[in-house]
Amino acid sequence: MKITFPLSKSRCHASQTYGTGPHLPRGKMIAAGALTALLLAGCSSGSTSDSNPASAGGGVAARDSLQSAPEAKSFAVAPGAPADASKPGSAAVSVGPKLTKSASLELRVKDISVAAAQVRSIATGLQAQVLNEQIGTGGPGDPVPLSGDQRSSSQPADAFGFGTLTLSVPADQLDAALDQLGKIGTVLSRNTSSQDVTSQYVDTESRLKTMRASVDRVRALMAQAKDIGQVVALESEMSRRQADLESLESQLTALKGSVERSTLAVSLRTPGNETVTENGFLAGLRSGWDAFAASAEGLFTGIGAVLPFAVFFALIGSPLVWWLRRRRRTSSPAQVNN
Repeated sequence: MKITFPLSKSRCHASQTYGTGPHLPRGKMIAAGALTALLLAGCSSGSTSDSNPASAGGGVAARDSLQSAPEAKSFAVAPGAPADASKPGSAAVSVGPKLTKSASLELRVKDISVAAAQVRSIATGLQAQVLNEQIGTGGPGDPVPLSGDQRSSSQPADAFGFGTLTLSVPADQLDAALDQLGKIGTVLSRNTSSQDVTSQYVDTESRLKTMRASVDRVRALMAQAKDIGQVVALESEMSRRQADLESLESQLTALKGSVERSTLAVSLRTPGNETVTENGFLAGLRSGWDAFAASAEGLFTGIGAVLPFAVFFALIGSPLVWWLRRRRRTSSPAQVNN
């Protein structure tokens, strides 16, 4: 017996050539059949492996052709399309807590002008800025000169009874500023507050990165545009996204400024303009006396207002009254004689 197994790339077949000799034993025939089945299985696996790369290459080529098609590009710049989240760096980078701080400080001082000068000096040393300054004699609605040099010589030293200064202080210097300013006078009140803007900061920063990548993609597509219609559409989209980009940049700049610098409001008062609330019998007696004095003051004010007119009419009326009385006296004897 002679057995041959010719193989080819496209197909495999086994041919059995049997001689004219005597029949083989049953066991040898079973072994030959098993060997033939194994060879056929190997050929079928090789054919499948040869066919897969061709189909995979066709899928890649089709995908590449779809991605390079103009329709795919138009979908890539659809209005409001988000950034590709799978790209490296598209996820928000973890940052530390972002806090905006503000504080207020109320002081009792002897001289407002001197205290205001000390506040400005401390602000300069801490690299702070004076955003607003108002000093007055009894309230913010009654402003007076801000410096002692501008004060007239006839004005008393304690005429500056009220002062308010608003400072922009570096956030890391806020506590130091409160401590140094508290030494200027007696601290009446001290308040500090903070607000966590971490989520808003991270969200704005992430949206800004996404928008920058989006603008870059539109700019790249504009360089590849082939007709005027595509150019006009891409320019319109570029203008819209550029405006959004500038808006996000402004928001992030404002957030960074509020985090890096804190607002500190400093109020200065002299002992004379502090409001003291009193209760009890003496307070009621004082209140009643003040009301009586106010009423008397109003009465005397009215008398003083009427007095000039009374004097005027008295000067004019006195001669007239004297003349009328004299005429009456001269006429009375004549009537008696008749």
